[in-house]
Amino acid sequence: MNTKVQEVVFSWTSRVTEIFPVSGARFLDRMFLGIGGSSALSAMFERRNRRQMRKVKAFRRFLVVSDIHIGDAVLAQSALMALRDFFPDAEIDFVINRMASPLIEGNPDATRIIPLFSNGRLPSPSEIASVREIILTGRYDLVFMLCPFMKRKDVARSRQPFIGFLSHSATILRNEGRREVINHFAYQEYLFVRQLFLHSAAPLREDSFKGVRTTYTDAVIEQAMSFYKQAELSPLSPVLMFNPDSAVRYNLMPFENQSAMLVQLAKNTNAATRILLGEGHTSAGIGNRLLDSLPAQLQSKVRIIPKEMPLEVYAALIDFADVFVSGDTGPLHLAASRKFSRSGNHQFRNRTAIFSFFGATTPRMSGYDSFQEGFLPSNQDAPSRCYQAGSRCRNITCLNKMFKTCKQVLCFEQFDVAGPARMIVSYLDGFVPEASTVQQPCLSGSVRES
Repeated sequence: MNTKVQEVVFSWTSRVTEIFPVSGARFLDRMFLGIGGSSALSAMFERRNRRQMRKVKAFRRFLVVSDIHIGDAVLAQSALMALRDFFPDAEIDFVINRMASPLIEGNPDATRIIPLFSNGRLPSPSEIASVREIILTGRYDLVFMLCPFMKRKDVARSRQPFIGFLSHSATILRNEGRREVINHFAYQEYLFVRQLFLHSAAPLREDSFKGVRTTYTDAVIEQAMSFYKQAELSPLSPVLMFNPDSAVRYNLMPFENQSAMLVQLAKNTNAATRILLGEGHTSAGIGNRLLDSLPAQLQSKVRIIPKEMPLEVYAALIDFADVFVSGDTGPLHLAASRKFSRSGNHQFRNRTAIFSFFGATTPRMSGYDSFQEGFLPSNQDAPSRCYQAGSRCRNITCLNKMFKTCKQVLCFEQFDVAGPARMIVSYLDGFVPEASTVQQPCLSGSVRES
């Protein structure tokens, strides 16, 4: 579906639910899941992909083009893992968002990282031209296009073996009705690539997917440590990191809800707890406004993370947090990733508990949960939990938040601030210093060895 068609279709779906919030949402679910998630459509895509696979003459050089945003680059590493399951000696080039590249460099599954995309809403004409040039000159045996906004005819010749992840969309939609299936984008990208090769090659590694990784230079780690010390944090005290920002308004928890949650977290955690609060990028200044909304006696527990902090330093800083709280946005996937030192000189803790809240988007597709069936846990040695707000008009078309045009955002129409806050406080109440082996409670209220 090209961008012009998407603009028309999803503007129409937004209008339907504005007029008929409940019945319109049910109608759109039946229509889009029934047609877009049909077995017939899935089978048609599979036949097309098999025809493309028959064009592949060798398995020596691959190109994987990620979707254009930061979180997409992190998640798309799963496609590289699937390729390495079969072809450990192949050359695999990986085209990604420029800001994400410092976090992906050093991934052992990629031969070459190609930083390309900016943080634009859609790929620009120059970026599309660059992808076309890479494909035309790269002599790739097979190209995997994970970005839904670039059509084959825009970037590749007809004889170039080319597989688009959009052909897996019917399966993902159908999976929403199969609660036992892990439907997270990272895992589905992994399965998608892996299953394409099962009829033509034998995997050398078993399917043991646990999540993706990020890597960090010594300089980045030292900068994160420096901020940690300047903020007067201590490994003897619990640290909560709160990301109040979001790339789109449909995933941004309303300010009054965030303020109420922050008040409860600051009020009900013990006196030694410190809260790292993002200053905000897309929602400029939201961190300082939230800080100002706290009672004066609670503000001393909060440290603002300046927006000027480089993304890779911010991501490394997450490892110092015992709990990371965020909506559905790029930093959520950074927090859930397994963190590695590129030089091997530093050992990350990788024990940050993840709590995420969801508005428009479907939690199973991009959230992390250790306790709910059909969810992917985070790649941390700590529990993960996601919470979806109630909304009368939410439906499967909300997934395409890039093209929704709802005049009034009702994605967080019903949000139980107290429930999530209690889970987070309960986890932090069980905090013990890192060297201890005492047990502490999970976000679910059960017990897990630290």
